[in-house]
Amino acid sequence: MSKRTKQQIEDMRALGAGIGRLERHRRRYMNEHLAPYGLIGHQYFFLITLWHEPGLSQENLVEILNIDKTRIARSALQLEEQGYIIRERNPKNRRKYRLYLTPEGEALIPKIRKTVSEWGYEVTEGLSNEDIHTILNYLDVMKNNLK
Repeated sequence: MSKRTKQQIEDMRALGAGIGRLERHRRRYMNEHLAPYGLIGHQYFFLITLWHEPGLSQENLVEILNIDKTRIARSALQLEEQGYIIRERNPKNRRKYRLYLTPEGEALIPKIRKTVSEWGYEVTEGLSNEDIHTILNYLDVMKNNLK
């Protein structure tokens, strides 16, 4: 790793702080808009992921969403109690469950997608498509640096 100048260090701090503010804003926005459905935190990611890939296990969700096992297990239980998902035993491994959306969970997907889109439009207002692609490319580089 090369030595950083004082300005580069300040810029890195500002970048980290900016990413953190965006994440907090996204979380607050999603929590406020999805609260009428009893969804909090990452639960909407959970449901969208099951919509895309029905039958995933909790372990799959841990890997895909990069969320710890305990939070995934707690969310699965809450979403099942709310009637949004069902858990079925995996016939190949009776100790594991496959997770599926219920009709109630499926009915939430358009509402979740609309809320995600609205936040996306809000956060990218004033940016061109080129700007957005540039930011996405830089975020990919940063994410890959963490591997």
